[in-house]
Amino acid sequence: MIPYIDIHTHHNQSTSDVIAVRNYDFDATPIGLSSVGVHPWQSVTINTDADFINSSMMEVEAKCMMPQVVMIGETGLDALRGADMETQQALFLRHIALSERLGKPLVIHCVKAVEEVVAIHKQQRPIQPWIIHGFRKKAQLAKQFLQQGISLSFGPRYDVEAMQAAYEANALWLETDDTDAAITDLYQEAANVLSVSVEELKLNIYQRAIQLSSLFRSE
Repeated sequence: MIPYIDIHTHHNQSTSDVIAVRNYDFDATPIGLSSVGVHPWQSVTINTDADFINSSMMEVEAKCMMPQVVMIGETGLDALRGADMETQQALFLRHIALSERLGKPLVIHCVKAVEEVVAIHKQQRPIQPWIIHGFRKKAQLAKQFLQQGISLSFGPRYDVEAMQAAYEANALWLETDDTDAAITDLYQEAANVLSVSVEELKLNIYQRAIQLSSLFRSE
């Protein structure tokens, strides 16, 4: 049976037919399939702890060495919240370097910083996949990421044309993030939007998930 993949959640969503990647902060102990990183909102700690980037990234690196941690992040840039952009970019670059060194994909939080994230991707030329989580913007912005080879993950709120563009680019993921939504409902809704069957959508996402890590492979 092909499982549902919830690529980014803050809750324990895994069941017999759902494989979920639960996001953990850098100072938590990851259990099960996980992602670990320093959220850009946490970057404000630099104002009271000058060594925050180094100390937090040491913890991230130690946890990301664990086999059950299949993705790094969430990390990224937020123009509305967090430390100044220079600090956020420094933190983001540390995550990118770790992602490349460990060979694990990056899950990215991006708020009003599309051009900055795209520019960094062009500059860094990463080999590892990047996934923008919780994408809610219009298709025009979606295509800026997609043209760069960056995938998009959609939750309960999304733009239909952006979702269609991501699916056509074979770069669509689905997530529950921090909501109470059921991933099974999101798959059904997305399948309706995309005019495909749920099974076809499950297979599309599952095949790409096992390319990220063999740990997604169902028994």
